[in-house]
Parts: sequence; C-alpha cells; structure tokens
Amino acid sequence: MIVHRMKSRLRGANAKQFYEFMINPPPEVYAHWLPKEHHKFHVVKQSKKPPVGDLIYFDQHISPKHRLRFYAVTKAAKKPERILFQMRKFGINIPGYLELKFRDTSDALLLVETLYIGFNGIGKLLDPFIGIVFNKSFFKALDSHHKREWANLAEVLSKQ
Repeated sequence: MIVHRMKSRLRGANAKQFYEFMINPPPEVYAHWLPKEHHKFHVVKQSKKPPVGDLIYFDQHISPKHRLRFYAVTKAAKKPERILFQMRKFGINIPGYLELKFRDTSDALLLVETLYIGFNGIGKLLDPFIGIVFNKSFFKALDSHHKREWANLAEVLSKQ
C-alpha cells in the first residue's frame, strides 16, 4: 500500500470549521476555495446517518498535469477530529482513501492529510502498477497543492 502523509499548521483556522466544511461544503463558500484548481465538491447523496455513508463528488486539478475526479463515500467521521473518504469509480469502491485529521492548538489548526492507495495482503502485488500513475511527479504536485489549498481554505473560512 502506498501511504502519503502531508501536514499543515494553519493559523487562525479551527477544527470545527474545517470539519463542517469538508462534510457539506456550502456552494457559496466553495466558490472561493481555489476556483482555478477546484471545480466541484459536493454531497451527491446523503445517507440515513450523515455524514457516514454520504456520497461525495469532487473534481480538482492538483497541477496542470494532474487532475483528481472521483466520487467518494464517507467511511468514518468523528466531529471535529477526523474524516475518512473512500474513493469510488464506476460505482465501485476502489482501494484509495483520503483521511483528514484536525486538531486545534492554542494558536493554530494542525491538519494531517493522508492518502492511502493500494492493497493489503495478496493484492499488494498490484501496488507497483498503481505506482505508475501515483508516482513521484504526482506526489510532488500533491504536496504543493496541499500547502495552497489548506492555507486558502483557512483564509476563505476566516471571512465567513
């Protein structure tokens, strides 16, 4: 399994705002979050026990060469500390997860974003093929995007 972890320290941000935004982003707020890179992010179908089970759609460029366009199912949520999304393509859950962890400190929000891609067990044999797409260039672009997107979201949410 490929695991890629990124961390940010965001002054002026707080866990509750970030959590609430990520489980159900208001369109009028989302429109200001990196509009040239983020195209869509919204709840497509709400579950009976939201946010766990909600179907989300997102479409964003992390660089001119790298675009992420997926559906995702919210697999776990603990307000305001953690959200876990599992990617879905063609109506099938795939072995890709995005975990967001939020923690308030006295002067900033600590955000840990972790991407898990691949299999455990015998399925690990497919990981080298997954690494062809999710390679060094992809993760370099993702690191750069991570810094821009979360700093920008902190700025956008501070104006609300």
